[in-house]
Amino acid sequence: MEQKESVGAVRVGMRWGGIGGLVAFLVSLLEPVAGMVAAIFVGVSCGRRAAVADAAMDAPTDAEDVEARPGALSGLIGGAVAAPVFVFGAAAGALVAARGSGISRMAETLSQMLGTNISPQQAWQLFLLSLVFSAVLQVTILLISSTAAGAWATRKG
Repeated sequence: MEQKESVGAVRVGMRWGGIGGLVAFLVSLLEPVAGMVAAIFVGVSCGRRAAVADAAMDAPTDAEDVEARPGALSGLIGGAVAAPVFVFGAAAGALVAARGSGISRMAETLSQMLGTNISPQQAWQLFLLSLVFSAVLQVTILLISSTAAGAWATRKG
């Protein structure tokens, strides 16, 4: 029965995962840090729509059913479905941008900034490590914002 109730949130998560992946790819081409900001907007949009979709599908008849299925859970489900595609799009955009600037240029810039000699292989490893760190941050931001937006959307005011 739980699977049937989360169908709306999963559909919304799939839709916003696709939209978010495309947005993250394009934003990461321009500015890698902008992916963090895009994660907030995608998370809020996804969480709010997931909570509304689940509320429309459930249509509870008494007050106990409303408390059993909070909007935060719908937002979390939608965000969890959207997050992998979003992160993949952001990482792909960052890789394309890095390829455009060149790994030897990145190594040279890092060497000048740190005051030590950094090989292109070391620069590439640091870049990949930064992609992993960025992905963890983006997933965290997206999940928190989608959960909060889902809770906010079903809040009685």
